Amino acid sequence: MYHAPKTLKPLALLALFFLLAGLFPAPAGAAGVTIFVDGRELNPEEPAVIQDGCVLAPVRALAQALRAQVAWKEASREIIITRPQTTIRMVAGSKDVFKNDIKYTLAVPLQVRNGRVLAPVRFLAESLGAGVSWNSLTLTVAITTPPPAVPERVYAAPFPARVAFTANNNLWLLDGSQAGAGPVRVTKDGAVQILGWSPDGQWLAYLQWETPNFRAGKPYLWVVRADGSGAFQVDSRPVLAKAAWSPAASILAYSTQGPAGGYAPDMNLKLAAIESGKAKVTALIPDKGELVEDFAWAPDGQSLAISLPRTQDEPLRIDRLTLKGERSNLLTLGEAGTPIGEVYPSFAYGLSWSPDGRYLAYHLHPNSASLAADGVDLQVLDLEQPGKPLDLGVTLNYSGWLAWSPDGSRLAYIRGGGRDATIDKRLTIVDLEAGGKITDYGQAGQVDTMPVWLPAADGGVLLCRGPENKYWEGNQQNDARVLVPGQRIWWQKLDGPAVPVTSGPAGSADYYPSVSPDGQNLTYLRLDRRDSGSIYQQPLAGGPAVELVRNVTGSSGYYGNYHPAWVSIYYLDQTVRVSGKLVVSDVEGRHYELETARGRLVLVPDKDYPAAARDLEKYAGQEVMITGVITREASLYMRGPLLRVRSVTPTGGTPASAARLTSFAIDRPNLVVKGRYLARVEIWAIPAGTGITEKDYTLLGPAVKKVETGGEQVWTFPIPRETILATALFARGYDEQGRDVGRVSLPVIGVTELNKALGTVSN
Repeated sequence: MYHAPKTLKPLALLALFFLLAGLFPAPAGAAGVTIFVDGRELNPEEPAVIQDGCVLAPVRALAQALRAQVAWKEASREIIITRPQTTIRMVAGSKDVFKNDIKYTLAVPLQVRNGRVLAPVRFLAESLGAGVSWNSLTLTVAITTPPPAVPERVYAAPFPARVAFTANNNLWLLDGSQAGAGPVRVTKDGAVQILGWSPDGQWLAYLQWETPNFRAGKPYLWVVRADGSGAFQVDSRPVLAKAAWSPAASILAYSTQGPAGGYAPDMNLKLAAIESGKAKVTALIPDKGELVEDFAWAPDGQSLAISLPRTQDEPLRIDRLTLKGERSNLLTLGEAGTPIGEVYPSFAYGLSWSPDGRYLAYHLHPNSASLAADGVDLQVLDLEQPGKPLDLGVTLNYSGWLAWSPDGSRLAYIRGGGRDATIDKRLTIVDLEAGGKITDYGQAGQVDTMPVWLPAADGGVLLCRGPENKYWEGNQQNDARVLVPGQRIWWQKLDGPAVPVTSGPAGSADYYPSVSPDGQNLTYLRLDRRDSGSIYQQPLAGGPAVELVRNVTGSSGYYGNYHPAWVSIYYLDQTVRVSGKLVVSDVEGRHYELETARGRLVLVPDKDYPAAARDLEKYAGQEVMITGVITREASLYMRGPLLRVRSVTPTGGTPASAARLTSFAIDRPNLVVKGRYLARVEIWAIPAGTGITEKDYTLLGPAVKKVETGGEQVWTFPIPRETILATALFARGYDEQGRDVGRVSLPVIGVTELNKALGTVSN
C-alpha cells in the first residue's frame, strides 16, 4: 500500500495555511501527482490521484514501466500482473489482492476511472521489487528498480579496445577485439575501484574491499591480466589512499596502512614491479619513514613528486624522489607548526604533471575536511622558473577534473566552489606559455565536468556539459534520476565556440569521455538512471553512436562527482599523428628526428610499413606530418621518445594514412559505405552461432566506388535478396599500399533485427 501522510482535522484557516505551504498532501482526487520510474516521468493516459491518503495510478502503465506483463479478463474484471517469480491478481473495485497466492488487503479498493483501473502505487511497485519514496512538497513519487544483475555485450562486431568497468560492485573486463566475446567477471565479493591499465595494456590494477560498503573496510591492491585471468593481491596490507602505474613500465607506486580500524598509516612509499604474474615489492620510503599524503609519477617514469604534510617540525613540502632514492625539493610553503583555531594549507593533493615534466599542478588541502569539501585552491608550479606558484582559483579536489594538453602548455580544469557537482562548475583553461592567461569557457546556466584534451595540441577539449540541476541534496537514495538530465559530451575548440558531440534521449546523461589515440573515435558512458547505463562509441567527427556494453553500474560519488570512474579503456590501436620538421641527425649514428614545438621525437620506420623508410629520406628537411606509434622502448639515440613511423606526408599534402572509413548504412537497394582515400572496400558478415571467431567471418564481396570528390568517397554493395544467417555486417577498408585501415559496422545487431533492417524478411 502507498499511504500519503494523513492530515489531522484542524481549524479551517489553519488547514488552508498548511495546504498552501505544501506540508500536507493534496486532497483526494487532486491533480498534479507526478511519478518517476528510474528517473523517467510516467505519463499515463489517466493521471495519478490521491484517494484517502493513498496515491493511485493506472495499473497497466505502471506495471509495464516496471517491466511486468499485464493481462485483463473482461468477464471477471480481473487484472493479472506477471514477472519472473511474481504473479499478482486483483479485481477492479475490490480491496483484496493476491501476490503469489498470498492474500493482501489494500487500504482502498481498486478504482476505475475513464476505463482505466487504478491501484495503490506503493503496493504494486514494492510487490514488483522496486523502492518507493514520496515528496509531499512536490507531490512526487520516485520509484527505483534494482539495477540489472549482469552486464552484457551489445555490439557483437570487433572494436580495437579493452574495457574495464564495474557492475553491482564487481569488476568486469571485455576484450572488444574478439568478436562476440562477452564480459568476464573478475571479482565476486566486496566492492572495487578501478585504478587503470598498465602502459602496455597487459594488466589492470584495482582496489578491492572485503565488504560491499566502502566505508566498512579497507582497500587492498590487486592486479589482473587483460583476459581476466591471473588476478592476485599485490601487498598483504591495505593501501593508504591510492595506487598508480608508472607511465613507462608495469610498476605500481603506493603507500600502506594498518589492516585494523582507524587511520594508521605505515608512513612508507612502495614500488611493486609486476613481472611474470608476480609482484616484486621494494620500498622507496621504508615503514615509519615519512607520511606521503599524495604522489604522482613524472612523465618519464624515473621519479615521483611526493607531498609531505605540514607538521610541528616541518612546513608543507613537495619533493622529487627518484627511483634510486635521490631527493630534491620542488616546493616549500608556509611555516612549521600546527596552531589550533587557525586555517592553513596542511598538504598538497591531487598532484598532476604536465606531459613534458615542466609544470606540476596541485590542490592545497586545508586543515579542515569540511572546508576542503567546499573548494580548495589550485596552483601550478613551473620547475624551470622556481618562485611563487601560479594561483588558478578555487576548484574541487577531483583528479578527473584536471587535464593537461598533449604539449604541456595548457591546463584545463573545472573551476567553482561548493561541494555540489551539479551547479556552479565551469571549464577553465590556463595558457602557461602566454604568461598564465586564464580563460573561462563556461556557459550561463550550464555545469561542466571531466575535461579531456584531444590528441593534437591545438585540438581543443572534450567535456561533459548539461543544465545546472539544484535538486541534488546528497541523500536522495530512492531517486534514480540522472543528476544532470540532458548532459552531453561537448567539444570546446580553442578558437571557436563549444559544440555538442553526442546526442541522446531526454532524461539521460553522458559521462567519462575517452578519445582514441588517433583522435578519430569517442567512447563514453551514457546513464539512463543515476546508478546505471551503457558504454557507447561513435566517430568524433560525427556518425551513429553504437552501444557496446549494457548494464554498467556504479556510484554517483560524493555530491554527484561520479568519481572514481566506473570505466577504464585501453585502445589497442595506439596510432598518433604529429607535425614538425623532419631532420637528419648524426648524434650517436645517422637517424631521423622530428622537431616539434614541445621537443623532439626519434623516428624509426615501422617494419610493417616499408614505404615509411623511403618517405623519411624523401621528405628530410621539410615540414611534415608523421603517423605512427610512440613507444616506451629504449632508444639507442636517447634524444627523445621513439616513434615507429607508418607514413610521412609533407605539410599540406594528403597523408597515406588518411584512408579511413566514416560510415556504413542501408540505402535500399544498396549497402552504402563512405570514406576517404580508400583503394578497396570489402563487405563481411559475422555468421550466427556460438564460438564464432574471426576466422569464421564470411566475405560477401567487394563494394564498388560510385562517387569521389576531393578524397570523399561513396561505395555501394547490393543488399542480398534472401535472408542471411549473420548477426552483424561490417565494411573493411584498404589504402593504396594494401594496408587494412579499419572497419565500420552496420549499426544493427542480431539475425532477426539485421534482416528486418535489410528488408530480407517481413517487418
